[in-house]
Amino acid sequence: MAILLISSVLLYLLNRSRIRHLRLKNEMQRKKAEQQNKELINQNKLSESELKAIRAQMNPHFIFNVLNSIESYIVENDSKTAGSLVQKFAALSRLILENSTQSMVSADREWKALRLYAELEVMRFNKQFSCSFYTEPSIDLTRLLLPPMLVQPLIENAIHHGMRNSTAENNAITVSLEQTENTLLFTVSDNGIGMVEAKKIKTFSAIKGQSIGIASIKERIEIFNVMNHEHPAQFELRNKQSNEGMGTIAKLTLPKVFREI
Repeated sequence: MAILLISSVLLYLLNRSRIRHLRLKNEMQRKKAEQQNKELINQNKLSESELKAIRAQMNPHFIFNVLNSIESYIVENDSKTAGSLVQKFAALSRLILENSTQSMVSADREWKALRLYAELEVMRFNKQFSCSFYTEPSIDLTRLLLPPMLVQPLIENAIHHGMRNSTAENNAITVSLEQTENTLLFTVSDNGIGMVEAKKIKTFSAIKGQSIGIASIKERIEIFNVMNHEHPAQFELRNKQSNEGMGTIAKLTLPKVFREI
């Protein structure tokens, strides 16, 4: 009887241990499945947001306006400027299409796309404003990765809200890239009319640019931060303070992501 009792107790304890182990295993599998599901949802949202960014960057209005500018230069017999526009537009289109297939692209390619976009817009607006680019000398763009088409809406916003409605002379946009130990800081500064005055000008294109471009940046940053907790991305868009002059400043902080060598 003692042997039978001990055997029953041991069997009971063994079964309880097995049940506890199975429950723990099932709970771990459930949590893992939930985590994978969240990652898939976030990845899907990120893909949708990136697609919106592509549509915003290569929207029909931008394409039509560039082609219309090329036609105007041809009619005016300025074949050199027309040819330059064609080359820049073709190079930009290729970069955007190639970069759109990846969630992270080489920083030097993205920087080149930003410069091409700005140069096209400067030419299209008959040099109504200038756009300069500055990179901190210590930054090696070839070693870094960036989310594609995340900075471009900031330049577009500066052009369509600050520059195109400004009657002042020496209108200028400055795009700079600086770094800390773990982050990259993009700054887009203009000396245009500022956000308050821009809101008073209720043009269709301005409202559309603000709603698609800036909203897309905020959406992508939110998703990006869900997937990367260590060094969260940050975005700030504000009017310049009185000691900074007229215009708007946009700042975008991103964690450093290095290319695998």
